[in-house]
Amino acid sequence: MAEFPVKLAIETLASLLVQETKLLRSVKKEVESIKRELEFIRSFLRDADARAAAEEEGERNGRVDD
Repeated sequence: MAEFPVKLAIETLASLLVQETKLLRSVKKEVESIKRELEFIRSFLRDADARAAAEEEGERNGRVDD
């Protein structure tokens, strides 16, 4: 008689573990997607900073030549 509740608990826990695994996989994919987007933004900002620095340097050189 005590075997039934234990069996039910095992089945319930197994089901919950399967669901948790699916959720974790989904979260992992979302985190990887966000990471890729942030790396793209970081690259964009680096490029923008480099261009701004080059432009500023060019303006300084232009002022010196004037």
